[in-house]
Amino acid sequence: MTDKIIEPKPNLFHGNPKGEQLPYEDGSRSLINIFKCLRVGLILFVPLAAILAAHTALLLTFPNAYVAFLLSQITEGTSVWSYGLIWLSLVYRVVYVVGIFLSAWLLFRATRNLHTVVPGRLITTPHWAWLWFFIPFANFYKPYKAVSEIDLETRRASGISQQSNPLIKAWWICFILSVFLGATDVTLPIPNLAQILLAFEIVSGVLGIIAAILFLQITRDLANHQEFLKAAGAAQVFA
Repeated sequence: MTDKIIEPKPNLFHGNPKGEQLPYEDGSRSLINIFKCLRVGLILFVPLAAILAAHTALLLTFPNAYVAFLLSQITEGTSVWSYGLIWLSLVYRVVYVVGIFLSAWLLFRATRNLHTVVPGRLITTPHWAWLWFFIPFANFYKPYKAVSEIDLETRRASGISQQSNPLIKAWWICFILSVFLGATDVTLPIPNLAQILLAFEIVSGVLGIIAAILFLQITRDLANHQEFLKAAGAAQVFA
């Protein structure tokens, strides 16, 4: 019985005409500082999303009282509470955008590190690790594949596990449903359509909170595992 020879995955990132051995001469870089910033953003995101979801639930539960409140705002002038809600929504959007930027940065850096430490093992390139999130239709599946590959190859290289991380699938289901339900805006002759869309928005907020918590766990482990790779070095890991 002969050992099975595993061929390296095809990767155009390394198949360049100049034939460099490694794409980055400066070696791998730590993800810890990026993760710490992302952790602050996600910790801020969770309560903000919870408050906005609760506000939407209040609107859905007491629609008549809410309409009366809005009318009073128009006739009597905007209150401090209304200004607070406006600023809360603004802060939520800023935190959301910053969270997207930090997530993209972390995935880019993690992929770049793996291409440096274990060249030829990944199909995903550093830029496509985050660009897939913004490509229509492909962003329903490709980002999940990219994050799964980055996490699995990191776990393999650091000797943690040869199995995929089950948290990634749970995170992706919650994330994609949150985005889909939150972006749903239809105009159909359906009874109580406004209430249905508000319910979608509430479920979207709850799923977004769950996805943020799961992603925090995934990126924390990813940063720690790659920190081990950076400290141990490829030679020690694969000795």
